[in-house]
Amino acid sequence: MSETAAIASIADITRHHSAIRPDATAMVFEGRKTSYARLDRQASRVANGLIADGVRPQARVAQLDKNSDIFFELFFGTTKANAVLVSVNWRLAPPEIAYVINDAEAEILFVGEEFFPAVEKIRDQLKTVRKIVALNGRHPHWEDFAAWRDAQPDVDPQLAIGPEDVAIQLYTSGTTGHPKGAQITNRNFINMLPIWPPT
Repeated sequence: MSETAAIASIADITRHHSAIRPDATAMVFEGRKTSYARLDRQASRVANGLIADGVRPQARVAQLDKNSDIFFELFFGTTKANAVLVSVNWRLAPPEIAYVINDAEAEILFVGEEFFPAVEKIRDQLKTVRKIVALNGRHPHWEDFAAWRDAQPDVDPQLAIGPEDVAIQLYTSGTTGHPKGAQITNRNFINMLPIWPPT
């Protein structure tokens, strides 16, 4: 039987591996190891934080930062809330960042410290963003990610997630006009997973 048989949505990935190999290393970033059990708990905290902040299923949540292990807490946490993660290309100029966030109608924005100045320049242009969370570093007006996350219970919300529910919204480069949001469903993503054991 394929291990992927127990995985019907992106949210099931950490649930599944946490159940069968909780102490195994899920990822390593800058020497920091995270087990599947910890990643699953942190994802549940993120999901519960989003739900507590009024993020409803299929609402958009934006993230602007370079790669880190925090991204995967956000990614799996957003999917556990059945929300949609919009990862904004950090190479974009502030007006382009504003366009993507507004087009996606993101309600919450997570921002890495390096990009605080860019978001400060466009804060008053972000039409749907209700809350900004600082991913790393302190900001005088935005909530700290670790404090926000760790204030939430680590109990999995277990929201219903359908195969056609969107999980990720990625933006094209916009070489012939404005960038366009490409929506990837849970089914799209799960169909890319390898079958194990291989046949």
